[in-house]
Amino acid sequence: MGSPRCQPFSIRKSICQKHGPHFLSTLRLPACILAVLLQPSISAAQAFRVTDLGTFAGGSVSQGQALTNCGQVVGYARFADFDAHGFLWDQERGLHDLGAIAPQHNFSVAQAINSSGVVAGYSTFDYPPNLDSHAVLWMNGGIFDLGTLPGSNDAQAMGINDRGEVVGFSVPHAFLWTAQTGMEDLGALPGGYSQALAINNREQVTGFSNNARGNWQAFVWTRSGGMQALPYRTSRDDSASGNAINAKGEIAGASGGGFTSIAVMWHADHQTVETLGVLPGQGWSAAFAINDHSEVVGWSGFVAFLWTHKNGMQILNDLIPKNSGWTLSLPIGINDRGQITGQGTINGQQHGFLLTPVGETPGCE
Repeated sequence: MGSPRCQPFSIRKSICQKHGPHFLSTLRLPACILAVLLQPSISAAQAFRVTDLGTFAGGSVSQGQALTNCGQVVGYARFADFDAHGFLWDQERGLHDLGAIAPQHNFSVAQAINSSGVVAGYSTFDYPPNLDSHAVLWMNGGIFDLGTLPGSNDAQAMGINDRGEVVGFSVPHAFLWTAQTGMEDLGALPGGYSQALAINNREQVTGFSNNARGNWQAFVWTRSGGMQALPYRTSRDDSASGNAINAKGEIAGASGGGFTSIAVMWHADHQTVETLGVLPGQGWSAAFAINDHSEVVGWSGFVAFLWTHKNGMQILNDLIPKNSGWTLSLPIGINDRGQITGQGTINGQQHGFLLTPVGETPGCE
């Protein structure tokens, strides 16, 4: 089955880089909900402005993970010593270091943010020599350790909704955390391992788990129905992940076989699977985020894409100014205003970016 922390179709919610399974150069992988009542869909003619999120002093790498409808972005950035901390970026302050569980040489990643500005993620707590992490929240200027499930020594928070409910995983199971009940074990499919990656305001949770055959399968969890397996795209598939869920209950992710995946969307009945396709000349794809207008971002053959019902799958780099100097590689989050965050290359460095549709005003008015 391979390492459960580095699954090929759930890259939006996993990191495996220098620090072992916690870091993945292709990160997996969160609003001031100011209602945008008649938000139009992104069209092929619409272009984006690109904002460089920058890096910490001395560092050369950053990555946006999620964003609010006000354009606040969370993610991680590296320092000169290659260590990393979670950040919060906004138009006024720029890149703000969220810190880590003390001491500060521990590293952290911010994975999600809700409309109240509460940020969810994880931090190591005993590095070096160990790489174990605890799920954390950043709020009111501090970091709060959510710990792990009983018997586990490793947990990450992956998603948060506007009710402050947090989902993630504490090896080997997915969890749901609330301020009232603490960390609740969501169980797993018969294979026994699971990760929760996203939650909406209806307390619908998605992620992946291994089934009785030992294959990875996407799931949806609800309070009334528990963890239910989502169907594969085809009968030949043996690996799938639900990476994001919107207010309508639509789930974006990927389903495939072997090392080939195809981006998909499970609809609100969670039994209907829509294939989102691949970019021309590319053999595979995966979707990482979806907004409430059913607009999806991901990559196809390592090429960043934007998918909409109107225009299908478009190369994201074709929608930014040709003289921008950017090559967008990994789009990970999209908000209801059509703003997108992730990672790209500028001046030979990997930086987090924020794309804002032309005509949209930055921030919230």
